[in-house]
Amino acid sequence: MLFDKIDEWVGGTLFIPPIIKLCQVTRQSQFAVSRLFWFITALDGFYHADTLFSSILWGGMSVIMMITAARRADSPTASFRFFRMLSLVFLALDLIAAGVTGKWAGVEFWLLVLIAEYAATIRTVPPADVSKRTAVQARAGR
Repeated sequence: MLFDKIDEWVGGTLFIPPIIKLCQVTRQSQFAVSRLFWFITALDGFYHADTLFSSILWGGMSVIMMITAARRADSPTASFRFFRMLSLVFLALDLIAAGVTGKWAGVEFWLLVLIAEYAATIRTVPPADVSKRTAVQARAGR
């Protein structure tokens, strides 16, 4: 289907390579990175909350995401193509609205959601390129 190809291209081109590099550099699993970005997304929602109800909602979600990121960091998590495509549409709409109005605050929310969701789709992280790392260490005198 068309959505499958769009999802595969967006993930494989824009999101998955930097996420894999982040996993290799930090030596964290893709699931830990996914939970980290969900926590950052909750904090971003809390930062942009403008009512008492939304502050309580996003604050509660931030606490829940912090606990799950700490207790179940490496547990596998699910990601749904429908939710990724919906988030991509909302990101595109926010980018268009920000381009027209000049108000860019809040656009990063959907970008963080997509990073968290695409990190959850990665099943295996390839090992980092050891030859580059050892060459840098050798030049540093280690």
